[in-house]
Amino acid sequence: MEYQAKFDIDCGVSSGFGLKDQDNIERTEKLIADSSQVAYQKAMHLARTFADDYLSNPDTGLTTVRLLSLSGAEGKISFDESKAVVKRSMLEHLLWFASERISEE
Repeated sequence: MEYQAKFDIDCGVSSGFGLKDQDNIERTEKLIADSSQVAYQKAMHLARTFADDYLSNPDTGLTTVRLLSLSGAEGKISFDESKAVVKRSMLEHLLWFASERISEE
């Protein structure tokens, strides 16, 4: 079945030269899953991916991704909103980047 997940991404954006500005993005993704539980798991996997991939907000030092809504053919799917949040710090981004560079060598 097809599901639709809507995310709020509190992050940073760079126009170059090492400068970052605060940004907020709302993003909607389609998911294919056998059940609403699997759709939720896939949505949270996407949230972790977005948290890893987007720059951190320079005001908070974090990239924060919230699952705002999840819906399918049966309508809106309920979930614990307090647990549907993924945060990555600037330090976590730097450590991830360093580990990627080491693994490439």
